[in-house]
Amino acid sequence: MSTPGFSSILKLTELDDFIAPSQECIKPAQPLKPTPQPSAAKVRIELEDVSIGGVVPQVPQKVEINLTDCLACSGCITSAESILISQQSPEELVRILEKNKNSKQAKVDNNFLAIVTLGTQAVISLARKYLVPPQEMAERLAARKYLVPPQEMAERLAGFFKDLGADKVITITLAEDLCLIESGKEFVEKLENINRDPTSLPIISGVCPGWVCYAEKLHPYAIKNISRVKSPQQIMGSLLKLVYGPRVNHSPDEIYHVSLMSCFDRKLEASRKDFILEEYRSKEVDSVITPLEIENLLESIGKHLLDYEPANLDNPFEFGNGSLGIGASIMSHLGSGSGGFAEYIFRIMSAKHGIQADVTWIVGRNPDISEAVIPTPTGDLKFSVATGFRNIQTIVRKLKTKMRANLPHYIEIMACPTGCLNGGAQLRSQDSEQGGRELSCDLEKMYHELPAEILQDNPFVEQIYNLLGNPDGKLYNDVLYTDFHAIEKSNLGIKW
Repeated sequence: MSTPGFSSILKLTELDDFIAPSQECIKPAQPLKPTPQPSAAKVRIELEDVSIGGVVPQVPQKVEINLTDCLACSGCITSAESILISQQSPEELVRILEKNKNSKQAKVDNNFLAIVTLGTQAVISLARKYLVPPQEMAERLAARKYLVPPQEMAERLAGFFKDLGADKVITITLAEDLCLIESGKEFVEKLENINRDPTSLPIISGVCPGWVCYAEKLHPYAIKNISRVKSPQQIMGSLLKLVYGPRVNHSPDEIYHVSLMSCFDRKLEASRKDFILEEYRSKEVDSVITPLEIENLLESIGKHLLDYEPANLDNPFEFGNGSLGIGASIMSHLGSGSGGFAEYIFRIMSAKHGIQADVTWIVGRNPDISEAVIPTPTGDLKFSVATGFRNIQTIVRKLKTKMRANLPHYIEIMACPTGCLNGGAQLRSQDSEQGGRELSCDLEKMYHELPAEILQDNPFVEQIYNLLGNPDGKLYNDVLYTDFHAIEKSNLGIKW
């Protein structure tokens, strides 16, 4: 069975990479209780059952398992989850967008709004590979070039989604800004209170759903150290449904939010109970689609992204006569191609201590771990970017022992080796000689060629904070923060 590329974190159980869905990760069928029959004792052989003593045992009904069951089970961590996500399928997405398109064309007042958020890493992946004509592939790969720059790619994706039936297409930049700012605030607060609770550090980023799922299922002691700031995907979902929706007279259940992401694990994240708005029976992110799925979808209908005209990206938040610039262009952030969390916090702490030096990331023998240090009067502040499962294993082992004292103060963790640009749902190179790490370097270069978002220069972030209100208030925390939970070990009681 071919399976989508969930992160290695979600494919691991002990050291085995995959358990087929016919094994432990399948919920066993629950036999129904026998139904008494009024007839006398007799034995009757039928096609499906044997009746003894007037009791006919009924054939067990097939039990369906959904994504919620899988997230609540710690009996396995496998990529079998991929067969459970019916609501996250491209077919379901196309069906809903087409329905919206048809109703709008028929001028039916359905009070429904479909919004697509474009993730930066996913757009870069499509720009890197998908629009390169086959006849030019070898030449362009050799020259490490791409046909369409990411900004045009984003606009062609806007044309594609709007042709399917989306009302608005935006980028994720604003949500990334808020995520970085809140991560910085959280770190400063924990550092200032370190004497009260020495175990509150290190802070480990909590934006990678593969890492979060792994910690919740197998290493619950690590949860205390995971940053509570939501991922940009979920922040954008909350903004659209809790802030933007009321401004345009739409309740959360009247907004259908689609997220284009580089990672299949984002589907699991979108389905977490913590990210369901119970009052409205609505998810913050209704559907996640990936570059691989877009490629397969277009192949199935015999089309190419070049068949769709570029369309303007949208700015849904409006303030007076101006618009909030969250969709006009696709942006990068300083630091790693996963969003630059460690670098951002390094920079604000450097400024706090009056240090103006550039960030110097030191890569040791392990290419997937880089570290940087800020010398301060009270001791060095250490920061790290760690990617890949083996490095995560090392970190969580240290976190449980006295070696936690040697860990950096802040750790940016991503499950995929080299980070989100190498997500399991990214398009792979057609160059057989180019490995994953080499492709990641290409994507990293493209990422840093994008205009860099400088948060201090974005006047719209402050306006969003004004809408969110008091940091102690419910709306502020519902939009920006979440909680993680240890998942109790459940024994399904059966092995196949």
